[in-house]
Amino acid sequence: MARIYLDHLTKIFDGKVEAVVDLTMEIPDKSFISLLGPSGCGKTTTMRMIAGLETPTKGRVYFDDLDVTDMEKRDVAMVFQFPVLYPALTIFDNIAFPLKAKRVPKDEIKRRVKEVAELLKIEHILNKKPKDVDAGSRQMVSLAKCLVRRPKVYLLDEPLTNLDPKSRVEMRSELKRIQTELGQTMIYVTHDQTESMTLAEKIGVMNKGRLLQYDTPKRIYDDPANSFVAWFIGNPGMNLIDCTLSEEDGRAYLDSGVFRYDLTDLLEMVKERASSNELILGIRPEYVEVSSRKTPGWIMGKCLMIEPMGNRQNLMIEVDDKKIRAKVPLNVKVERGEPLWFTFPRKWIRIFDKKTTEKII
Repeated sequence: MARIYLDHLTKIFDGKVEAVVDLTMEIPDKSFISLLGPSGCGKTTTMRMIAGLETPTKGRVYFDDLDVTDMEKRDVAMVFQFPVLYPALTIFDNIAFPLKAKRVPKDEIKRRVKEVAELLKIEHILNKKPKDVDAGSRQMVSLAKCLVRRPKVYLLDEPLTNLDPKSRVEMRSELKRIQTELGQTMIYVTHDQTESMTLAEKIGVMNKGRLLQYDTPKRIYDDPANSFVAWFIGNPGMNLIDCTLSEEDGRAYLDSGVFRYDLTDLLEMVKERASSNELILGIRPEYVEVSSRKTPGWIMGKCLMIEPMGNRQNLMIEVDDKKIRAKVPLNVKVERGEPLWFTFPRKWIRIFDKKTTEKII
């Protein structure tokens, strides 16, 4: 078990490629955190610096209060996207392999392999070969090889990417159960927001080598730190509409060019925090209110697309050249190609500075 502290980590490849830039974060002991972001954002490089497989260009890595930046052996275990198993060995021998390499006594090996197999619920496949079990089971065996070592930290790099959708759901549940039972520090690297949101206690969202936000899933979803996080998190992500702050007859508006949103009561706060009048209005699709009837003060648009999704439906709304996504109940009756009216409840809007991309409200 270990508390990990990353102190202003920077990694530059070939003297010019900034893979990770000035990243600082603390990972509490026994926690399950996720590094989330698109391909090339720096999350895997960060994990490799934690593991000791990459040396930071700048910054330090601490396990508890020990500086391990220059230490090669850190007592970590890694699970990769593709399970690394020996095809000629049984599942039992694959799991036991790291213990045999350390010359652990045979009785101890049997006991520890049995414990891990019971924890992962794979006792029934111990005598089989890797080729005789499905992909989900092979990934579980790969995890077992890590667990049997009893390291301080577990690093999981896109471990569910190559599984089918059903297996991914099952593995997510199992990973959460295992981490809860073991109480070990786990760092989960992924580009899949569903995995991060359902598994992690805290998520570090990364893009272009920078840590943009490190917080609980709920806070990242409800209060994204900037427009990238707002867009990246959610399916679909937050609606982001370029606007200009304007004032007229004692009222203040966010003017998108095709509709205006009254912002008079927030004018002073916006002026105080924004770098200019160029702003971005954001709202998540599920908070857009929609009606097929003309409603005073609401914005008129046209329904371009309807996607039934269980007890809700996804709408694409067009207002001139603007596209707005909405998630509404099935009892909201709209027709494709027909006009509708929508509004953004004040409680759910977010406002971002267009220049800095940072959230100001």
